[in-house]
Amino acid sequence: MRLGAMIAILTAAAPAAAQELPMTSEGLSSALAQYFAGADRNRDQRIDRGEAGEALGYARSLLTAKRELEPFTMDVAPDGTPRLSLNENGPLSTAGMVDMAYRLADRDGDQRLSLAEVQAVGRAAFDAADADHDGILDDQERQAAMEKLTLFRKGLSAAD
Repeated sequence: MRLGAMIAILTAAAPAAAQELPMTSEGLSSALAQYFAGADRNRDQRIDRGEAGEALGYARSLLTAKRELEPFTMDVAPDGTPRLSLNENGPLSTAGMVDMAYRLADRDGDQRLSLAEVQAVGRAAFDAADADHDGILDDQERQAAMEKLTLFRKGLSAAD
């Protein structure tokens, strides 16, 4: 599944992990509108990076901090051998991955997400999960989407 599509599922499911994915694209659009309204703390009809971070359960600074370009850092281990490590503020860290997803969803590049942008990514996620393209996620399609979401979340957790 494409990263942008996966992020829509993440956005839809992260605030209420116990809830299941909606079965129709209309249900997903409705659920995203509800999550969007809850995430839009200042009620300006846009979700800024801080609001997005909070809605996903991260510190506001996760999406507002400046990212470093280098994905890895090199240092020397205590035994004198070179060691390559994941840059905790780089593009492959949890913050970097969430930042990348935010930028993919921000179609107009204004640094804020509109409901239409969030719903467009949600539609792409739904379409990617709807293997038979009948407009309804059956149990097998929903299970497959949830498994991919679980793998994605584990990947984010392992990044830091």
